[in-house]
Order: sequence, then C-alpha cells, then structure tokens
Amino acid sequence: MIRSDSDTVREVLDTPIRGEYDVIVCGGGVAGAAAAAAAAREDARVLLIEKSVVLGGLAVNGLISYYEPICTGTGKKLMTGMAEELFRLAICYGPDTLPDEWKGLPEEAAGEARCASVFSPALFAMALDKWLLDAGVELLLDTWVVQALGERDEVRGVLVENKTGRGAYLSKAVIDATGDADLFFRKGLPCVTGTNYLSYIAYVTDWKQMQEGMESGNLLKARRWVNAGSDLWGRGHPEGYPQMSGVTAEEVTKFVLDGRAALFERVSGQERLSRDVTVLPTMAQLRTTRRIQGRYTLTEADCGRHFADSIGVATDFHHRDRLYELPAGILFHDDCPNLFTAGRTVSADGWAWHVTRVIPVAVATGQAAGVMAALKAKEGVEANETGMVRIQKALKRQGVRLHIE
Repeated sequence: MIRSDSDTVREVLDTPIRGEYDVIVCGGGVAGAAAAAAAAREDARVLLIEKSVVLGGLAVNGLISYYEPICTGTGKKLMTGMAEELFRLAICYGPDTLPDEWKGLPEEAAGEARCASVFSPALFAMALDKWLLDAGVELLLDTWVVQALGERDEVRGVLVENKTGRGAYLSKAVIDATGDADLFFRKGLPCVTGTNYLSYIAYVTDWKQMQEGMESGNLLKARRWVNAGSDLWGRGHPEGYPQMSGVTAEEVTKFVLDGRAALFERVSGQERLSRDVTVLPTMAQLRTTRRIQGRYTLTEADCGRHFADSIGVATDFHHRDRLYELPAGILFHDDCPNLFTAGRTVSADGWAWHVTRVIPVAVATGQAAGVMAALKAKEGVEANETGMVRIQKALKRQGVRLHIE
C-alpha cells in the first residue's frame, strides 16, 4: 500500500526459502570466485550468487584483464595458493604477455621484469565456470542480492531478486564480495566510502594493431586499451568534473554514461573504416567505492610488518620489494563474526587500499575469507588466537604462503 502522507512504501512480504547452504558468496568477481572455491575445498556446501551472467567481475566484465604481479619485484615469486592458481588459469587457454623469464611461474627469475600478464577476459570467464563447477560450487547468475538476513550480530542468509522473483537463501556464513560492501552497509556495520576519477576503458582495434598481432603471433597485440578518462593518479580526469564514490545508482549511471560519451567523442571523428571499438565494459570501472571498517585496518605503514594472524601475503603492483602480510581482521567486523568480505572491500586505507584491490590480492583475500567462512559454518571456528591456528593450518594446506619470511 502506498501511503499518501509519506514518501515511503510499506512492504509486508512472505518470501519463499529457495535453498540452504553452509556458505553463501555474494559476487562472482575474482575475490568471490576464490572464496567460493576455497570454502568448497573445506567441504562446505557453497552457493555463489552473481548479478551478471558472466563471472570475473572487473577482470572480465570491466575489461581490466591484467593480472598484476605476484612477485616481489626483485626476482622472487611471493604469492602462492589461489593467487598463483588463478594466474595460471587466466593465461592457460589464450594469449598472454608474461615475460619469458617468468614462463611457468618459477620461484625465481633473473632480470627486472615482473611476473604479471595481460590475458583474454572471455577465455578466463569460461575457465572460471568450469573451475568453480568442478570444485562443487553451485552458481546462481543474473541475481541481485538485496540484503543479509538475521540480526545485527549474525547473518542467516540473504534475500535475492531475479527472474524467478524474490527469494531467500539460508546459510551459516556469508561472504560479501559485491565490490561495494553492500551487505555490510545495509546491515548497519561501519563502512568507509572512497572517491574515483572518471575512468572508461574499452578495447579498440585498427589496421596497425591487426598487423602487429599478425606479425607477433600474439592476438593480444591485435587490440589495445583506450582510456577515455583518467588513470589511477587523476591524469586525464576532466577539469571540473566531480569525483564520485560510485555507491548510488545515480552516480554509477552518470559515471558510465559520461565515460561512454567521452569515448564516443574520441572515436566518432575518426575515419569509420580505420578502426572498430571491439568491446565495451559492461560494468562501471570504479576502483575504490566503499569498504568495511574491520577489526584491523591495513595501511601503507604496515608494509613489511609481521602479523601473527596473517592469512596471506601481498606485493605492491607499483613499487618493487614493498611487501605486506594480510591480517585476518581486515576481512570482518567483530559485531558480526559470520559475515566476511574479500577483494577491494577489505579494511584497508590509503595506498594499502589500492594494493589490496587488484586481482592477485583480491584472490588471496577471497581464498582466506572462504576458508574462514567454511570453518565458521561447519566447526564454529572464531578468528581468535586458538581459531587462527585452525584457519592458518587450512590455508597452508591449500597452498597459501602466510608470511613474507
């Protein structure tokens, strides 16, 4: 019923329960994919819910198909576990730009090249489908998560909307891999919003690119990124254009439309047979939207610091030999210990937010969140001193390097 004396609508709904799981992962980007697979490897029954129809998030739908370094920048491989496993998967079925000295992802390599590569987003997305299904993860695509169920200090599942209608899925633990900390925010848990320069990157090909692809034998060289907006540091940001957090529908709409208009203005004046825009992004290419305020907030000052409760390690994609341990407290808030996050929404601030948002570190935090959620759901394991022994043992069994040294 719409009340004439108010600008709100009161809803009273009987929502059908459509399933029950140990762990539900909300968001099918690389962090969510890693979280789901990691939880499944701990024998949890897992449902992964994704709003689009293609997995991979920004790495695929956002066309940011660059696997950032997993090495120290001084010739040593640092990141292991799923951060390395998904790197291999990303370049397994298509062309890559991995430096020759890093072919095969050895433990060490001579020279200054970093262990990083561009990859085919489409092939990676299809490989992710198989990888997750083989792990025993159940997938639910084209589905929006509305909110978490349960009281403030506990989640019991999620409400969703999709083609079937409104539904509820129950679980013993939930992982918010939405990229915007939507479940934490809607549950009233503390969050921090970021700001973003206008960024709009598409794939373009022209006769020169096609010639380079043919001559090199690498089809990745047959197309190139074209950025109609800013880089990470604001170079190319339109003068006078406001920065955005990207956490409202209106901001996302403006961000995408203005970015697309800027690209169209750039290419529409070119000779029409000389080039083609081969792929447009199907999601907003925002970097830092909203993150949780967790038990611990990682900052640049933590570079090189040892954490007894580390759940993985990270390397700085922009600076050499700047390494981080990732404390468990960046993945959750003490007020709701069975709700976890992963990817660009972990509790990190300043430059550390950028370090933790990129693909390999998002995968690492996803793997850790998946293990922690599975153990919480199945065994009631808490992230305290005793529980961390169990959590770290499981992560090491899954191949994760926990400490820098």
